[in-house]
Amino acid sequence: MAIDVVFIAATAVMGLGLTDQASMMQHYVAGMLTSMLTCFIHVLVLFYLIGTGKDIREAVEDDPDLKERYWPWTQRQKRRAFPPACFAIVLMIVATLMGGEVHSRLLVVDGGATLPFRGITAWWVHGALVVAAVLVSAWAFVVELAVARENRRGILEINAELERREREGNSRTP
Repeated sequence: MAIDVVFIAATAVMGLGLTDQASMMQHYVAGMLTSMLTCFIHVLVLFYLIGTGKDIREAVEDDPDLKERYWPWTQRQKRRAFPPACFAIVLMIVATLMGGEVHSRLLVVDGGATLPFRGITAWWVHGALVVAAVLVSAWAFVVELAVARENRRGILEINAELERREREGNSRTP
């Protein structure tokens, strides 16, 4: 996630300092890569939560006490992380698409020679969407980190409890 923050900052600096077609192309490529990286990180966290949730449910399905405690817990974890992550992904995609719209209109005006930003009506919409996407992504990253930490603690608790029960079961048999 730290690398993504650096990429977002670098892309923003490039976007604010556009002077010619070459700088516009650099910003365009950096924006595409940054957008893909950001979305990939959010999707990776979502898949992690889906996979560990499935593993947790399989681990506790034969024990009614653990099942009653951890099945709803995995659902609560997902309900906390999925909305901000999905909203961040959607906003990032829309901001990127709007950047492509601005890019395509600039090239049409005069071949990208003068970069007449004020003449392109969508530039400020792209900027506003980027700010919204970055803020929502930051919120999602915070939530995702918290949920991943709690998820890891829950897995350790389950493993410790299952090991304890296995030891107790083995000590009772002759």
